[in-house]
Formats: sequence, structure tokens, C-alpha cells
Amino acid sequence: MPDVITQIERADTAIIHGLADAGVAIVHDAQGRTGPLAGRLRPIFAGARIAASAVTVSGPRRAPIGRCSCH
Repeated sequence: MPDVITQIERADTAIIHGLADAGVAIVHDAQGRTGPLAGRLRPIFAGARIAASAVTVSGPRRAPIGRCSCH
């Protein structure tokens, strides 16, 4: 039986807002990474922003044999 975690500690709202104000490029570089997206990609409209606490989910790569309704 897999572990299911239902009580997730989220980042403080003030930290999320601070990271949003810094912008993705600054945060990405501060984490030691470069090139999050191709330089030719642009927002659909200027000023678009979003910031939130995310949860990473790990699951099976495909449905186990006999449990998929796709056949």
C-alpha cells in the first residue's frame, strides 16, 4: 500500500509573495539554475504573474496490467 500524505506543510504566504515580487528569473538563478525557458517564449499579456506553494506527486508510470480501461 503506498503512502498517502494528506497534511502538507505549506510555505509561508509572506515568502511566496516575496518570491513572486522577485520574479522567476531571479529566483531561478538564486537556486543555482539557468535557462528555465527558451528566450523566445513570452507571456500572453504583460504583467502576468502567479505564485503558489506546489506539491510534487510521484505515481506509477503506467497503469498496472489488468487495471487500465484503455484496452
